[in-house]
Amino acid sequence: MPDVTLIEGMCHVLDITPNVLLGFAENKVVEDNDLIAAENIQNQIIAEPLVLEFGEALVPCVITGMEENYVNRKREELALRTGMLLPIMRIRDNLELKKDIFRILSYDKVIYEGRTVDVGKAGYHDMIDHVIRVCEENYAQILNKQIVKIMIDNVKRLYPGVAEGVIPEKISYLQVERYLQEIIRKGGNLRDMLHIMEELEESINE
Repeated sequence: MPDVTLIEGMCHVLDITPNVLLGFAENKVVEDNDLIAAENIQNQIIAEPLVLEFGEALVPCVITGMEENYVNRKREELALRTGMLLPIMRIRDNLELKKDIFRILSYDKVIYEGRTVDVGKAGYHDMIDHVIRVCEENYAQILNKQIVKIMIDNVKRLYPGVAEGVIPEKISYLQVERYLQEIIRKGGNLRDMLHIMEELEESINE
């Protein structure tokens, strides 16, 4: 049994829940107690908002690139420039792809496919730069209620008077999602979330 202070970090590294780590029963999806198989199956049954896949030759550059914090730097730049929150991205190899090909998927739909021959950090940076650009161009499609909830929770944390008691009590996360999607389609910016929330509340009350 691990020290309780280590559990969170171990779960993060292994990408599993504390219940799985400690062997406690969850909703079973396999007949036996193969926790790894159960976790893999659960990860596969839901199409994810953002996935980066790459061929075999690009594995070294991804391993090298993930040693630094480039994704979060680009995530911060995107948020500062557009107000968009890059969702948690699943990064995985795909041996069915040509060795130097990478592609970006959203909800199982391929939204970009490209090639890089650099197997160092520059290659990884190139792939992540494409992810950021493609995410921005397709954000209305990528946006979902979970991302919206994170954004609203952030507003509540920083400016509780704006959204507290309004979302989701009077306005559902789905309504907020649809409103933000319309702003994006019109080329608007999501950074002024305070006024966006006020405008949305006014439109609902009219």
